[in-house]
Amino acid sequence: MKLTAEQIEYVSNYVKSFDIKWYELQVELTDHMITSMEEIWEKEPELTFHQVKQYAENRFGRNGFKEVEKERRIILHKEFNRSQWKMVVEYLKFPKIAMSVLLVVFVYRISFYFEDISIYIKILFGILLGASIIPIFNWFLYRKINGKRFLALETLFSVNIGSIWFSYWGIFLAKNFIENLRKNHLIFLPFCCFWVLGVLLVITGRHLTNKVASNIKKQYQLT
Repeated sequence: MKLTAEQIEYVSNYVKSFDIKWYELQVELTDHMITSMEEIWEKEPELTFHQVKQYAENRFGRNGFKEVEKERRIILHKEFNRSQWKMVVEYLKFPKIAMSVLLVVFVYRISFYFEDISIYIKILFGILLGASIIPIFNWFLYRKINGKRFLALETLFSVNIGSIWFSYWGIFLAKNFIENLRKNHLIFLPFCCFWVLGVLLVITGRHLTNKVASNIKKQYQLT
């Protein structure tokens, strides 16, 4: 038995009432509920609409819709984290690795123009900190698409920020090895690599965000 448009709207609003604010989950859970309800009603036509709804909802388990949201967030985080590092690895392969190596050498060579290496470290740290504005800007840009929020984009933002914080540790550690760096300048080279890694994480994070946003717009026919 097929649900009417009015019943479908009721199910959709019912799903939203569980604080499911992500549009893709609202659509997915509503579709799943409708399919389950129609299957149950086909087998047991004597049941009422609300009985069928309850049986369909029971299939989601004890914690229901919020558990689905929690599991989806974990899955998306792993997926996006894997995708971003895969993009970073591409910059460590020929021919892109040439650009990465040149950037490391450039950053390292510039350090010789500073009498105090700690000042240069602060500059590099500041640049990386400034680059963090990019994922924040992306978050504001894609926080809502046509007034709709998406769990995929929200999760991707947390992945981007987490990755950049990882690279901060390299610069932070360099500040703790100031005396060693002053005695042996070569020790600064690994920290330059760490800094370039941070730049690559910013670049790939931006690219991945645009890609995910574009796919969402196509899938849900949004502008």
